[in-house]
Amino acid sequence: MQDSSRQRFDVIVAGVGSVGSATCHQLAGKGAKVLGIEQFTIPHHYGSHHGNSRMIRMAYYEHPDYVPLLERAYKLWNELQESTTERFFYITGGLYIGSPDGSIFPGSLKSAHEHHLDHSILNAQQISDRYPVLQISENYSGFHEDQAGFLIPEQAVSAYVRSAMEHGAVINQEEKLISWDTFPGHVEVKTNKGSYRAGHLVITAGAWSSKIAHGLECQLNVTRQVMAWFEPLGAQERFAPGNFPCWFIETEPPFGHYGFPVIAGDPGLKVALHRPGEVISPEGLQGVCKPPPEEIEQLRAILDKYFPGCAGGLTRASTCMYTNSPDGHFIVGHHPVHNHVSIACGMSGHGFKFSSVLGEILSDLALEGRTSMPIEFLSPQRYSG
Repeated sequence: MQDSSRQRFDVIVAGVGSVGSATCHQLAGKGAKVLGIEQFTIPHHYGSHHGNSRMIRMAYYEHPDYVPLLERAYKLWNELQESTTERFFYITGGLYIGSPDGSIFPGSLKSAHEHHLDHSILNAQQISDRYPVLQISENYSGFHEDQAGFLIPEQAVSAYVRSAMEHGAVINQEEKLISWDTFPGHVEVKTNKGSYRAGHLVITAGAWSSKIAHGLECQLNVTRQVMAWFEPLGAQERFAPGNFPCWFIETEPPFGHYGFPVIAGDPGLKVALHRPGEVISPEGLQGVCKPPPEEIEQLRAILDKYFPGCAGGLTRASTCMYTNSPDGHFIVGHHPVHNHVSIACGMSGHGFKFSSVLGEILSDLALEGRTSMPIEFLSPQRYSG
């Protein structure tokens, strides 16, 4: 390895996972000299971007202000998909089920109305007619959008990293950031393998963001999240894309369980709970930790209730992490204290679908000092004062 103390870059990206890989891709594509630093291999199972599938949806129940970001994210995901032969982006339709008085149904409807998004409303009987494997309570309503689908996160991250390197980015794996500091006109970064200098630092460190991005003035809680896969029973084609949507059921308002169609190579029917779990340190989830039996049985019970007769034996179980902001919304923008530093963190369990557009936003902040995308509601400054 060359003497890293003499290496200089336009931008250093700390953390090459979901958002970091997209940021490296964008920066390198714009001609910047980029260094990406990742403490693990790429992709890896120690953060938030593994598990075979991540939902993407347009009628965003969390807040209508996310919709313009999603419109751009879809375009960028399509561009990446067109550049690679390995398919990772599927449009399957999405069905979100809950009480009209809950969060997901009225929230999705609000975003759809505000942004004129195509959608349809289904009652319990219409849901069962369209998707015979589903059985839900009569007091539930369904919101369906054709544009929803899912991404295979490991493949997407790998595609972004390949693209970044093809455009000249340096991506250092298994290198841990130790410290950084800002000076007039530049940033200096130290790792366990050397020292680097750049005009700008982008921090996309996921669950490690609190430890790396000091001065954020808010608490990020890292939680352990469980997901499991079960053998699909019955005719396999009924679970295939086109016959089986991405789904979310508001089982524990304002949270719920979700799952996906089954494609070739999947371990089976996936089910997971979207709700912050047990608070842990990020180091507490080093490796693919199999959840205890009681957590697996809780997930199986959801499939048995809403998809009776569809779930066979357990085929796989795993855990990942949410990095939760105090209000559940992302933290994206210039660092509130340090010049020449930008950050994206606190994705709160719903961030992967935005990786493509966040990479573009962070590259603009690093190179131009501003972005045209509407991210004011996500600003780190909202926690200041």
